[in-house]
Amino acid sequence: MLNLLKLFRNKKVGLALGSGGAKGMAHIAVIEFLGSMGIPIHYIAGSSIGSLVGALYCCGSLGRFKEDMRKMTRKDMLSLFDPVFPRSGLLQGADFMEFMKKYIPSETKIEDLPVSLAITSTDYSDGKTVIFRTGNLLDAVRASISIPGILVPVKYRGTYLIDGGVSNPLPVNVLKKMGAGFTIAVNLHPAVSKIRLKKYVRSVDMRTVVDARDLEIVMEDVTREIPAKEEDGGSFFKAVEKYLGSEKGKEKEKRPSIFDILMKSFDIMEFMNTRLMLKYNPPTVLLEPDALEYGTMDFLDFDSILDAGLRACIKARGNLKRRIGLWV
Repeated sequence: MLNLLKLFRNKKVGLALGSGGAKGMAHIAVIEFLGSMGIPIHYIAGSSIGSLVGALYCCGSLGRFKEDMRKMTRKDMLSLFDPVFPRSGLLQGADFMEFMKKYIPSETKIEDLPVSLAITSTDYSDGKTVIFRTGNLLDAVRASISIPGILVPVKYRGTYLIDGGVSNPLPVNVLKKMGAGFTIAVNLHPAVSKIRLKKYVRSVDMRTVVDARDLEIVMEDVTREIPAKEEDGGSFFKAVEKYLGSEKGKEKEKRPSIFDILMKSFDIMEFMNTRLMLKYNPPTVLLEPDALEYGTMDFLDFDSILDAGLRACIKARGNLKRRIGLWV
């Protein structure tokens, strides 16, 4: 029987890819699963790691990236870290972005992609969400993944940009502004909190859609004076791990390291902000991979995180099929 309402519905499908560090590898499984179901993706809005995965998909290199990640060793991972004198961040991020050029051509423009993509970042000065719809793709991604305290921020039009997850960890509202009628969101922070907020933010204050052409990576003005990377893969990080380590093997003291505290605090902030976003911008279908046991930098657990994404999709398959069938 013909559903006449379909003729009047906005059939455009949007996918919101949330922030969450290594947990974002679950996004890959979600995109592959949607493809296997024949569900089209017309719009993507990504925050932090979600922007990276969205960019890879739009460039057609997600499959190649997936296979390379499966082969990655600890030594390979450490080779992507370029520590600097810690003034505004522990890592410069240049080595990682050079690695990403294997999958995202350096001159790629956001507006030229086959799928409409929005990348979110956060203005350090006022906390507003900055949305990139045009300009250099790699530069916009670099701004979006600028984890506070870890990656140095990106300079942009007289201000600095930090991780998109700070202000908008799950940009469902961005998808709706892009024109999506059917929205699918992947929440990487699904933990249930017992904290009840007395006041909710009813809307996210966002800047006008901006251009990534004015982005400038903030280079440290202090000469790097740290040990060179050794063949064993990252003597600097071994030293840092020894000095700041979480002391998991010690029975007497189990204090978290500075790095642990930074990452855990960021996760808590993203969780709370995500709850707010979902309350006032609920998606048509919400997917929540069970990947809470993985930390921000646990990329070596790639296959396990990928499985978590797949399980979330299988769990929601019936809902997806029913809702998308009624809509598209």
